[in-house]
Amino acid sequence: MLRKKVFFLIAILVLCSCEEHKKKLLVSIVSAKEEVVEGGYLYTPSTQSFLRGHHWFEKIKKSTISITSDKKADINFDISNGGTDYFSVKKLPLNYLVPRLHYKLKEEPDKFDLFNLMMAEYSRNGLSFPYGIENDKITHFETSLLPEIPWKLSDDYKFLPNPKFKPIRFSVVNNCLSSGLWEMNASDKTGEIYHAWFNFPKDEYYKITAEVNNLPEDVVKEALVWKEEEVEIDLTRLRKVLKPLGGSAPIVVNEEVSYSSQGSRRKLSKGFVTCDKAGEFVRPDSLYDILDRKVKMSKFIEPGIYSVNDKMTFDFSIYKEPLSVEVFEVEPYTRYDFNSESDIKTKDDFKYIELHFKYPNNKKIILGNLPLNLLVQKEDYTLHGFGVGILSASGFAERRRFLIDQGYHPSFAYLAEEGADGKLYALNSHGEGLEQVFIRSFPNNKNPHWDITFTSYERITDIVKYRVPISPSLVKEQVDHTEKYITPVYFSYRDDNLR
Repeated sequence: MLRKKVFFLIAILVLCSCEEHKKKLLVSIVSAKEEVVEGGYLYTPSTQSFLRGHHWFEKIKKSTISITSDKKADINFDISNGGTDYFSVKKLPLNYLVPRLHYKLKEEPDKFDLFNLMMAEYSRNGLSFPYGIENDKITHFETSLLPEIPWKLSDDYKFLPNPKFKPIRFSVVNNCLSSGLWEMNASDKTGEIYHAWFNFPKDEYYKITAEVNNLPEDVVKEALVWKEEEVEIDLTRLRKVLKPLGGSAPIVVNEEVSYSSQGSRRKLSKGFVTCDKAGEFVRPDSLYDILDRKVKMSKFIEPGIYSVNDKMTFDFSIYKEPLSVEVFEVEPYTRYDFNSESDIKTKDDFKYIELHFKYPNNKKIILGNLPLNLLVQKEDYTLHGFGVGILSASGFAERRRFLIDQGYHPSFAYLAEEGADGKLYALNSHGEGLEQVFIRSFPNNKNPHWDITFTSYERITDIVKYRVPISPSLVKEQVDHTEKYITPVYFSYRDDNLR
């Protein structure tokens, strides 16, 4: 009996200890802030569910974020106004969602480090996760909502939304508009049923970002401010050049309409991007229209939405005239577990390459630490943003863990300018309208080549698609990789935990 009492007391102490280590933050939540356009639909590229605007989530005004010492967060919502219903996000890894550097720092951080952290800050970074139960170790949500149909039939041809429908997945996103602005959304099988925004308390946000990157908080605060100054690029921190593999020419610019994603297709069809034709801005007929004319795109505004009327103007004409591409074989120094105490070493058997696109006016685009084994015909290899190891805007939580633990060396991308001193200086590509890169290899083609697509400001649409000849010394390897390729677990695994 005494042993049982002792065990009971220990259990209580452990529970109390866990609670004491949790920091609780109360945040306000606002939803449905998108602008409404003619026809009554929301000005958003996301596919909208029948439930959008009718779900019980719309009642949420506040939530409590509880953070443990290992930077895991629980987000608790009360959607019942005192009833028995609940919805809670569990084990959300904040260290995956704050901006991260993916290489070893020097003893003192320099402008290059601050630039890379800023580039990560102004790239969207999100996690999507499924329903789960109390003992699930992976990020999940727990709820009293039931997996019923999202609508009910009240009479012939009349449908009523079911406000207590349990979503298929829920997402938390670190917004790219300003520090500490975050989003949440929920979806059913047809599209988005809920979208809301909240401000992560900045002091805690800076603190977590500093700890994750092993940087002083004052350095983080300085880094996470939008800047457009040029910063010298130190590529030797990210890789070692093993040998040049020659140049690739000629480069073909694909003029046909192309879409890197369904999101690009929707945004283009809804008029998120227009080009100047005879003084009138209309939807482009081809990708070449985007390169050959002034382009307007919907501006991203508070609290993180696309503006119907406020547009940004871009000139992408320089990208229709790539002068050359140089190819190098490299040894990467980047890594996802960048704060590991172990020495940097190769974690895979991949060969890595680097591409330098040269343009007029001394402009360059540099794509580095590209894993040759993953450049295949079966699927795109994606660089989710310019900078180093930018993470996905809507990654599955199941995959993110595998990527960080088992993934390849992170790639990098820079929009750069070659100075009179011969050095390379990085530009803030977000302000220039460049966001993502998609690469697909076609080694079995009569003319073996890589299709390389650059996408635009806030991922609205594709800007340019190049057909770049594969270096002759790499063709055989690319054929082998394409024939033997199996999608890595950190790209493909997804477990919805449906119960």
